[in-house]
Amino acid sequence: MSKSENGFACKAHDGDFTATAYRNSKGERWVTVEGTCACNTEGFELTLQLAPPPLIPVPEELHLELVEHAPDGTVIQVVTKTPVKEAFLIDGKVERVLIRNRNIIVPIEKE
Repeated sequence: MSKSENGFACKAHDGDFTATAYRNSKGERWVTVEGTCACNTEGFELTLQLAPPPLIPVPEELHLELVEHAPDGTVIQVVTKTPVKEAFLIDGKVERVLIRNRNIIVPIEKE
């Protein structure tokens, strides 16, 4: 598997992601972040996880990282659209999602 010049095997851009806020039955505010990346082979699994807190807190941003899980064994080298979707508990101040390791900013659609 070859990686691109930025060290990632899956390409991701701002327009590839959405973030939608909602409230659950307990009144908690959540955001679902989802997107599709172009991976250089089939079989990749993508996840979003909380990034370490920034040195200077930014209360209006949820900081995440996009994590690539490479397939096992031999796979065909064909660009494959690969989805990712995760939900996170947030407070009322959060207005956007920053996927830090890809420098992607996604505004949160209001609930």
